[in-house]
Amino acid sequence: MNNKKQMTKFGFIVSSLGAAIGLGVIWGLPGYINKNGGFYFFLIYIVAMLIVGVPLLIFEFNLGNLRRKSVINIFDKENVCFSKFVGWFQSTLMIIIPIYYAVLVGYTVISIGIEFSPTLISNVNGNVFNRQILQHVGFGVTNNGGFQWIVFLAFLFVVLLVGLVLLFGIKGIEKLNKVFMPLLFLIILVLAIYILTVPGSSQGLATLFLVENLEKLKQSQTWSSVFSLAFFTTSLGMGMMMRFAGVGPHNQDNASKAYLLVIGILFLSITNLIFIFGASGAIVNNLISDKNNISLFQEQITNKFGNDSMVFVFNVLPETFHIINQNTVIGFGNFLGILFFLALFIAGLSTTVGNVEVIVDAIETQYDISNQKVICGICVTIIVVGLSLVFENTYQLINSFQLLAAGLDLILVSLSQIIFFVWYAKKLSIIINYNNQVSWIKIGKLYQFMMRYLIPLILVIIVGFSVYDFIISCTVNAWYISVLAFVLGILIPILVAVFNSYYGKKKIKEEIK
Repeated sequence: MNNKKQMTKFGFIVSSLGAAIGLGVIWGLPGYINKNGGFYFFLIYIVAMLIVGVPLLIFEFNLGNLRRKSVINIFDKENVCFSKFVGWFQSTLMIIIPIYYAVLVGYTVISIGIEFSPTLISNVNGNVFNRQILQHVGFGVTNNGGFQWIVFLAFLFVVLLVGLVLLFGIKGIEKLNKVFMPLLFLIILVLAIYILTVPGSSQGLATLFLVENLEKLKQSQTWSSVFSLAFFTTSLGMGMMMRFAGVGPHNQDNASKAYLLVIGILFLSITNLIFIFGASGAIVNNLISDKNNISLFQEQITNKFGNDSMVFVFNVLPETFHIINQNTVIGFGNFLGILFFLALFIAGLSTTVGNVEVIVDAIETQYDISNQKVICGICVTIIVVGLSLVFENTYQLINSFQLLAAGLDLILVSLSQIIFFVWYAKKLSIIINYNNQVSWIKIGKLYQFMMRYLIPLILVIIVGFSVYDFIISCTVNAWYISVLAFVLGILIPILVAVFNSYYGKKKIKEEIK
């Protein structure tokens, strides 16, 4: 890892933002808010980001910047066996997560294509993505088992592009992020301001504050979803932030960058929520006679776009740009839509590249295999396994993977790192001292209390909720969905971690002899 090119300060910030934001903030957050409690869900999300997200980002940034090692070697000074096991469990997730994440990034590619076909949106009267791309009656699904051929082609394009980026260097992604991350922020800010001028937008926003949304806070799924999303949108537990910090400038101000990252995510989250829910209200406005009845707006939004967090945003956005197109100059809405989805595509691609690079780095560190073979092997694996996600009846697997690999597993990784580094090795003082040497924002007793007691307690409770929610989901989903999610999301990462930790320890002993 030491021989890799360093990022610039600005490159580190935009790359971290690109990797953290990805599709989580734009796709995940509105969908989960629509399903799990509206604005009250978002309030808990903010608390989770501040109480758990910021301290853990400070931990990962400082540890990565100090140690400057692969994720499978980051804890070698404390315990090689633990370092290898957790590092490989973490790295294996970086194959599992991109399998479904590349499908979602492919959705942005499809959405760009939809913007070139404005008549398609009006012909299906909204909900174009769900009806035409994912469902059997649409042109994107064949009769043979409901194979979603458009989704597969977009998914294949994304995986091949990820492979090419990794083969020919990631500096291009850093340069693209420097352009498209600010552009994404600017586009969403402009759209959020504009949509507030459209009739029905205020009622759409008001649906977030309906009192009945409070009832959903009594469900364990709401709480596990909040923290899973907080981990996912900050890329905590993935190893990416440690790795970015490891190739970032030496002795950088890590605490300030952690706060800056979270502030950027929250700012984008708020403006995006204004845009998405304001737009959903504007879209259904003509269907409602009593404009003061917010419950009717909620009912119509659910009827039109469904309550599926998976595709809620991808159904709302095409019709939103169609409305902008109608209310302004013809073609302007489509132009904005293309820019928006292109910027979102770059953000999602950045996340996918960062994920895959973690496992590439791990394999290169422990095994004598060429970079080209590793990258090609991983891409082929993602394509083969990803075939399970492009059928009409299996796309719900993405929810299961989100719950396990991008939720429960990431929380377990962070929890195990805290227990080991803070409680077992008693090395928290190293992080605190290093941070206070290089960072403007100092940490001390409050940070110690949070890392020793508060955060582990919260994570243990959320792990319990997540396990319970997955068990419940097994009774709802088809048996093969639950089995495949468990095998790929839990069993395989554990087996890979056990094998490689044993192999790594054996290799070290042989080198000593």
